[in-house]
Formats: sequence, C-alpha cells, structure tokens
Amino acid sequence: MTYKDIISKLKRGELSPVYILHGPEPFFIDEISSYMENNLLSPDEQDMNQTVVYGKDTDAFQVDTMARAFPFGADRRVVIVKEAKDLSYIEKLASYIASPSMSTVLVLCHKYGKAPSKLLDAAKKTGEVFLSDQVKDYKLAAWAMEQAKEHRLQLNSEAAAVLAEYIGNDLSRINNELVKLRLHLPENSSTVTTDIVKENIGVIKEYNIFELQDAFGMRNETKVYKIALNFCKNINLNPNVKTITILTSFFMKLLAYHYAPDRSSETLKSVFGTPSDYVIKKNSEYAMRYSVSELKKIISVLREYDVKSKGVDTAASQEDLLKEMVYKILH
Repeated sequence: MTYKDIISKLKRGELSPVYILHGPEPFFIDEISSYMENNLLSPDEQDMNQTVVYGKDTDAFQVDTMARAFPFGADRRVVIVKEAKDLSYIEKLASYIASPSMSTVLVLCHKYGKAPSKLLDAAKKTGEVFLSDQVKDYKLAAWAMEQAKEHRLQLNSEAAAVLAEYIGNDLSRINNELVKLRLHLPENSSTVTTDIVKENIGVIKEYNIFELQDAFGMRNETKVYKIALNFCKNINLNPNVKTITILTSFFMKLLAYHYAPDRSSETLKSVFGTPSDYVIKKNSEYAMRYSVSELKKIISVLREYDVKSKGVDTAASQEDLLKEMVYKILH
C-alpha cells in the first residue's frame, strides 16, 4: 500500500490496533503519523486518550503499559511512538503486538531503517506494516508533479525537473517548496512555470547552477567562467558541495545516455530522471558533445574536488577550489 492508501483507510474509519511505519524515507511516515495524531481522536478526546512519545525518552515496557490502558470517555486510545528506532528494548513489544488491546491504536514510527523482524512478523498478523521506500531519483520530477496536485497546483514537467534537480531527494523539502509556491501564487492561479520555481527557491536567474549546467552542456567556456566567477563572489549562496553534487548528477546522466540500451522515450526518461521532452532533448544534445572518456574524466575531477571542498588534504579556499575544478573540467 502507498501512504495515501493508508490515510484513505483511516478516513473511512478502518483502523488496526497496531501500525508499524518503517523504512528509509521519513516523509511518508511523517505524513501518516501526522494524520493519525490530528484526526483519530477529537480534540477533547486527545487530552485524556492520546499519548505521543519519542523513543529516546521512554522504553518498550512503558509503551506496553500505555497501550494496555483503557480509554477514558472515548472509544479508543492512541499511542504514537516517534523515532521508535531509539526505543530501548523495542523487541520486547513483540508480545504486545502479537495480542494487542483492541481499544488502542499503537503506532511505531521507525524511520531511517527496518524495524526488528520480530515486530514485523507479529504486526503482519494483527495490524498494518508500511514500508516507506525512497523515491528513485529518476522518478522525483514525476513525484513532484503528483504531489503538486495535493496543493492544487499545476506543475509542468520542466518546472518539476528543475525543482527535483535543485533540491535533490528530499521529499519534505520539495513538499515545503510546493506549499510556499501555493502561497505566492495569486488566488485564481494554479500554474507553476519554471521561472516561478527558480524565483521562489532562491535561484538567481542569470547566475545559477542550471545556467552553469547548460554552459557546460554547450561547452561554452566563456559563459562557464563568467558564472563560476559570480559563484566565487557569492560562495555562501553557492557552496561548492552543493554545486559539485548537482554537476556530478548532471554529468552522470550524460554518461548514462551513452550506455543506454536504446534511445526510446521511456528509456531516456529514466536516464535523465524527467518526463519533460524539452529537458530530454536538450540533455541528449549535450551528451553527444562529450565522449565517454571525457565524461569519466570530468566525473573523476568532480569527485576529487568534492573531497577537497570538505576540507580533506587541502588548505585552499572554496573560491580557489572552484576555479581549479572548473579549469580541469574544461581542459
């Protein structure tokens, strides 16, 4: 099930006595647990019948006691354990989960990893287990477009690609940026263009990472140097680590183009991580300007300067490192 499937079941009143929400992607776990915290009980019922604790502040024995308590003036109790990965003696909850109280909804939010097998095996028989997987990088833009609909926004594929490329695989931040975009648009407008995305996520129109990518793609040395020098003047706004991360992703995609089994639309959507025909056409043209050996050399340079920009084996300034890196990429 997706996280939306679980929330839909909750809205219909189809509740289980136990929920284990686990996996590497925190966004979906937070969305489900937030809905439960705010909607399973009325505000009046929450005071006496809802307990929200953090794993590092309690242990499995206390959670067991909380879950076994009877509701007071309500049909059920709700016990939510956030950061359950830090819960002491967590496997001791397996016996409770195997035979839970039917008047309690126990929710374990086990983010950034797999919950213990004992708990999962028991919960599969008595409750719900939700594995929160990360969205693959090549699906981020499509996910952003779908998530935009939740905020009554129409995000075109190119704008979604920019949003995903700039932010990276951080679903919470992508969602927060969509919330901000909704607030900045006129009330009777829902269309989000690429320019609106760039303007509202703090990308300076002329000197930004996307213009730098395009300059490298076109092998326009003059423009590359011009943008890089501007980055040096505003290094706090354009930290090397972020610049290198995005450029590495860009050149890795150009390299992947050369190794793609075919040039079909579906294959290239996967290679470039976007459903945008415009971005796919542009990046395909960029890829053809570079040989495989050139791209491998560039990626090696980027990895070298990623380490140096983190302060390893160098005393050079961030500005000097950026200039050196750009020169090596171009030559």
